[in-house]
Amino acid sequence: MKKILWVSPYSLHDTSSGAAVQCRLMLQKLAEYAKGELEIMALGSFIFDNPRGTSLFTDLKEKLAGKEQFFNLKDGLVSYVYVKNHSTFIDNHTGGEQRLFFSKFLDTLKLFKPDLIMGYGGDMLSMTMRSEAKRRGIPVVYTLWNGNHKGFTFPDCDMVLTDSRGNAAFYANNFGINVQAGGIFIDPKHVVSPKLNPKYITMINPVAEKGVGIFARLALMAQKEMPEQKFLVVESRGSFAEGLAKLHVINDTKTPKETHPLVPKMFPNVDVAQHTSDIKQVYAITKALLVPSLWFEGWGRVATEAIMNGVPVVASKSGGLPEAVSEGGICLDAPAASKSDYNYIPTEAEVRPWMDALKKVLSEDYSANCAKAAARHQPEISAKRVYELLKPLLDRAASTQAQFLRGGMLFK
Repeated sequence: MKKILWVSPYSLHDTSSGAAVQCRLMLQKLAEYAKGELEIMALGSFIFDNPRGTSLFTDLKEKLAGKEQFFNLKDGLVSYVYVKNHSTFIDNHTGGEQRLFFSKFLDTLKLFKPDLIMGYGGDMLSMTMRSEAKRRGIPVVYTLWNGNHKGFTFPDCDMVLTDSRGNAAFYANNFGINVQAGGIFIDPKHVVSPKLNPKYITMINPVAEKGVGIFARLALMAQKEMPEQKFLVVESRGSFAEGLAKLHVINDTKTPKETHPLVPKMFPNVDVAQHTSDIKQVYAITKALLVPSLWFEGWGRVATEAIMNGVPVVASKSGGLPEAVSEGGICLDAPAASKSDYNYIPTEAEVRPWMDALKKVLSEDYSANCAKAAARHQPEISAKRVYELLKPLLDRAASTQAQFLRGGMLFK
């Protein structure tokens, strides 16, 4: 039986991290797809992107305050070992905690004898572990889900794995890095609502880089052109009011008040919802999803989640969004001025194609198209693709590769 060891100080049970959610499901689906052929173990610590992401650990404070250094957790077919640390923030990871983690990593290499190492993280501990694995002849795979690794060349990795062809093309065209696309991992049971009551045109995370300026202009236009339609913003990392306050028109001669003209009271057709860990509630009341992202999107999970609910999507062509949407909606170019200045308020003329696309998905039945697109993005299909990509590395049989000298002694 082949063995994969996932290693990273970042917790894969972090509900605030899209990368963690994606990788946790990927490991589970790989274990299910290759059951009997593949054993998977994960080594991590209690590092989270955001304190909200700790919700799966109801006793986390007690764990961090206690004397126990290691915690075992069985999650489906994947075995997890957590190494204790005092803070959930990566910047507070002490030298002593990193040495403890590295020591546990070395013990795990000796006892588990993995054929392949997988993981992510640009921190020095992660880099050191990848280098140690390579030194021992164990193939290393880095999972890359965004366009933020611009300074990396991945010299310690045998493969860089991503979800979308758009993300792979981004790194190939801009940095000459060969990245393999394996597909998205989204569990329908966590995102698909059993009952639908669609009444809103929704945007999730109303911040500048996600295109809140385009959303705001569309909502204003809809007051005249579609007065019966209601809009919804679901706040996540930023609030709608804060996003509006930063938006501006391009005119240096105006007063500050006139330069930043938008305020919440101008949007009586927009309701605001707070962040929720149960995203099914959002899709249950959504009739169309707007994803007017201006920065590079490695995939755009919310687009695929909406499609899995039969909700059509109007999105930008950023990165992997066209793959995420597929035939389940319409993808358009964002206004050029918006792409160069995320806080720019586009004109009605600049977003006219967006309004036309929105009217189209609202007036036509996209259910069959959404079902077809959703079928293509089932996690079992992605697991098959990823396993086929990993198989040649697993077949190297790392445990039988070159021997190494350490302290004058020869060992495998």
